[in-house]
Amino acid sequence: MTQPGSDGSTYEHVFQHAVERILDTIPRRLILDGIDDDTRAAMAQFVPIFEENIGGIVGSFYRHVLQFPETRHFLESVSVDYLKKRQVEHWRGLLSCKFDEAYIKSAVAVGLKHHKIGLPLYLYLSGCNRILCDLTSLSIMHHAGAMASSQTVSSIIKVVALDMDITISCYFVADRLRMPSDEGRGSRKLVSRP
Repeated sequence: MTQPGSDGSTYEHVFQHAVERILDTIPRRLILDGIDDDTRAAMAQFVPIFEENIGGIVGSFYRHVLQFPETRHFLESVSVDYLKKRQVEHWRGLLSCKFDEAYIKSAVAVGLKHHKIGLPLYLYLSGCNRILCDLTSLSIMHHAGAMASSQTVSSIIKVVALDMDITISCYFVADRLRMPSDEGRGSRKLVSRP
């Protein structure tokens, strides 16, 4: 395999490769993760509850990560309000359960950006854990602990696990194709200010 040039084509090459690879495997991933019509139905019922509460969940997430030096420095030169908006859009796309090319491209872009800025996987997973706990707690509180919450919680875990799988896959693809990261170079921006 020829190495992509250093003129910015490296990212595009890795992005296209990751999107193609994940699109090829998404039907099998959905089956393996148990994401089926019941999952989609549970998520469709959960989305209105999500929409009412996602601003608070994302706000709480950023208040939490800003408390720790190892996560705060990734956000120093970034508009947190912009990231909150992007975070809401991402979760909205995930919980829609469409898993189409638009969602895959968005998820791959997130994974590659996290890789590029040198975000360690343990910090990424910690952030996912925080949101996952908040979403499952929201479901349980909404259903007042009833058994109906079981299907919703299970569905949330399934779709979040798939999203995490995609992001982690992007780290491996980027490493295999030698996409440079900013890890150790002092540049820790997630995105430029809008």
